[in-house]
Parts: sequence; structure tokens; C-alpha cells
Amino acid sequence: MKNLVITDKDISTDLFQNSIIVNLNNIHYSSCTGGLECLKCEGACYFKDDMSLISRWMNDCQLIIYVTKVKYGCFDIPFKKMLERMVVNLEPYYTMVDGETCHLGISQLSKKLLVIGYGHMTSLEMQLFKDMLDESTLGFSYSSVDAYFCEEEELEETLRTFGGVDHHV
Repeated sequence: MKNLVITDKDISTDLFQNSIIVNLNNIHYSSCTGGLECLKCEGACYFKDDMSLISRWMNDCQLIIYVTKVKYGCFDIPFKKMLERMVVNLEPYYTMVDGETCHLGISQLSKKLLVIGYGHMTSLEMQLFKDMLDESTLGFSYSSVDAYFCEEEELEETLRTFGGVDHHV
């Protein structure tokens, strides 16, 4: 499986040639209703939309790169909507990880998560985002979770810095 780049903004496909690039603005996906039927049905979501395929890709790849606008120390709306749907990638029962109760990820394939957050942020908002990212990835089989930040005007240059990172996994 190729690596996976999920973005809420158009980015150059030349930068990540060994990756599948998904622009959340160009796919069809519904908001999670919170019914948790997916946990009762072995990861089968009620909605049959593009997220079913993206969910499988997330389980099968070794590197996931998120490119997201950060607002008030959180993911922006397209990403929040997508991440809520990723509950299908969790096992239905709870377990303890580092003293925290959580669901484990279905995929036991060790993977890396790289998050590039863009937008105008204070240092407090960056720290809030990092803390939220650490909490939201608990239970998934990530060997590393890294977050980098830049202004929106610097995004293209920042992506060029990381371009080719998908060759090294």
C-alpha cells in the first residue's frame, strides 16, 4: 500500500509521489451520527461513502500525513468530520494504554503519523493541538506522531520540505 496524505486544501501532487492524496473538499462523506453501530458491526459504517475506502487505506499504509488548518488549537471542520468517522478503525472493547482507557486500533501495522498544521496560531494553540493529537492517537499503532506548524502563506514551502518523506518509509 502506498502512503496516505489527507488534506483540507489543494496541494501539489508532485510533492508526495509515493502517496495517495485525498483532498477532503473533493470527496463525499457524511458526518458521524454517533450511533456507534460500526463498533457493533465489526467496523462496518452505516454510511456507504468515500470514507469506507479511506478507512481501509488508513489501516493498510505505513505513513499517514495530515495537512490541516488549525483553528483555536483544534482540527478544522473537514478534518474533525473525517476523524469522527474513523471510529470504524477501532476495536469495540476498551483496554488500558498508559493508564488511559481507550479503544485499540484494528490495524496492528506499525505506522507513522505526520501532521502539518497551518494557519495563524499562538504558542498556546500549538500546544493545545499537540496535546489533543496525543490523546486522539492513543490506542492506534503509531510508532511516531509528529506535528509541525506554519503560517498558511508558508504551507507550500513547508510541504516542499517534507516532500519525498514518503520515499523513506
